[in-house]
Amino acid sequence: MTIALVMIVRDEARCIERCLASVRPWVDSMIVLDTGSRDATPELAAAAGAQVHRFRWCDDFSAARNAALAHSDADWNLVLDADEWLRDGGANLRAQ
Repeated sequence: MTIALVMIVRDEARCIERCLASVRPWVDSMIVLDTGSRDATPELAAAAGAQVHRFRWCDDFSAARNAALAHSDADWNLVLDADEWLRDGGANLRAQ
């Protein structure tokens, strides 16, 4: 079983590293879909080990979510916002 973190982000430089660091030990891949950041979000995500993809925002959250999920071939996808993170319980992800 494989697990991927899948995120949609824009201008989240203040918090993306914390989110990625919190899940990195528990997932097989981290996929970040950037919807037009003007800050260092894409560079920070890439430096943290995420696959960064670009998406032109079209004012349709579901289109962005589907585009992000299309980059994953994992069995399961963990979807988080950049201002969320795992405090504990990461080891239980595979048990589910």
